[in-house]
Amino acid sequence: MSASTATAQRSRDKLFALPEICKRISRSLDNKTIASCSRVSRAWNTSWLPIIWHTIDAGQQWHDLSFQESLGKHGDLIRILKCVRYDNISLLFNADHILCRNLVTLVLPMTTLANQADHARLLRQNPLLRNLSLCIWDASSRYTILIDAIGDLRFLNRLAFDENKTLQTSTLETILSRCNDSLRELSFKGTYFIKHPFGTGEGFASGLMATSDSGSLSKDEEIEIKETFGILSLYMDNIACMQDLVLNLGSRFPQLNSLSLRESVEVNFGEDFPDRLAKRCPRIKHLDISYTDMDDAGLANLIKAFPGLRTFHAAETRLGDKSLAALVEGCRYLTVLDINTTYNPGGYFVQRLLERCWELRKLDAWDVSVNVGQMMEEARRSRTSDTRTLASVDSSIVQSGYSSQQDPQGRWASGALFQEDMDSPQGYEPGSDGEVLDEDNNMIWIDYSFSSGLGLLARLKDLHTLCLHSTSHAIGVPEIVWMSRNWPNLRRIEGLHEDEDEEVVQWLRDNRPDIEIDGDI
Repeated sequence: MSASTATAQRSRDKLFALPEICKRISRSLDNKTIASCSRVSRAWNTSWLPIIWHTIDAGQQWHDLSFQESLGKHGDLIRILKCVRYDNISLLFNADHILCRNLVTLVLPMTTLANQADHARLLRQNPLLRNLSLCIWDASSRYTILIDAIGDLRFLNRLAFDENKTLQTSTLETILSRCNDSLRELSFKGTYFIKHPFGTGEGFASGLMATSDSGSLSKDEEIEIKETFGILSLYMDNIACMQDLVLNLGSRFPQLNSLSLRESVEVNFGEDFPDRLAKRCPRIKHLDISYTDMDDAGLANLIKAFPGLRTFHAAETRLGDKSLAALVEGCRYLTVLDINTTYNPGGYFVQRLLERCWELRKLDAWDVSVNVGQMMEEARRSRTSDTRTLASVDSSIVQSGYSSQQDPQGRWASGALFQEDMDSPQGYEPGSDGEVLDEDNNMIWIDYSFSSGLGLLARLKDLHTLCLHSTSHAIGVPEIVWMSRNWPNLRRIEGLHEDEDEEVVQWLRDNRPDIEIDGDI
């Protein structure tokens, strides 16, 4: 080996000795390529092994002999261990030394009386664990050993009982009491509570308990005050329960900041649900009720009950003008809004939202129309002078926020917006497929050059992500240079096509490697 080759290799080894460099590179490599990198040299092996062993997922490796043999050498490199329901974790206990002692995230297999001692042992040898998901097989049995081990996790931040069919209120009460100093997030995703030992949560409730009165609205009943817990985030996605369960849980979490009921279509929310929830959890600022069956009036009441909302997700709901009006009037500090494919709210309220909510950073509003008359007028005037490939207006024009009266400080940054224009400029008619036609029945095209329509977006100084998925677009090198100069915080572009946008992709790789390219490439 020549001296120059040896010097180059040493420089390369020093570069890959930095964990941050390897981690960043690994995001664009598959597992097979990463494994090949680890075999290049001894130095590379040392650098890439922590990435290879960082996450063990799905449990398939347990039946692989080579994995079993390597586990004894590299088990301490595992940071995230996700087991499936019937995995046997006894392989993690070696007679010679303790394996797997540096976990931060653990998804345990189903816990039974037969394996709870092993599960408890694994928890005790990972005292720095932050994220734990468990499922208990038989709620009638005693799991004192496991509960004691959970209670000793002084840094546990998130606890999940996802798809747990047998959890009892006494078990949850005990665990939360032991972990109250550190625990901040609780999850019950995918649980069918209607026929579940937890029921409506009456045994867990405190202060105000939700009670049902047949034939009328529900009512609240004063009960004894119990210990409250410091839970800030509650995730109840894809669950089936009565609304009383949500209210009774909330009575113990007065500091609750984030609530998700996403895809919980089997929960029947009454008219009084928003006000009763606000009594128990007045500090909620992040709310996700996407894919639920709450109507427009119910959503509006929910928004009014929490005027301090910062993020609101209501995709695939019956959100309409009442809800948007409530957002405009009450949620001036909204930063994230997802009204993707909702109940066709009017463009007027979307426009008002953009004009009033100056803190908005992300807006996902696919299939929601807004008046883009000024943009179309500019595009029409530039048609004769611009020969670039154009994109029709019947698709999403550009997935970023726009308002004819933008924030004077130019702070808009957002997600998907704009489809067809419901309030077309004078003299234009909508065609059969949603395209906009001029007085001569010619289709109006939106030019993606920034000398026309998109020049109106120059003030999006905080724009972070530009999404072009499912959008016919024509962005050339001049446009991407313009973006780079005018959107200083742009860090991600989605939906570029390797074949159609070859020059743009190459320019980004050569000049702006800090901008992540993701999507159809």
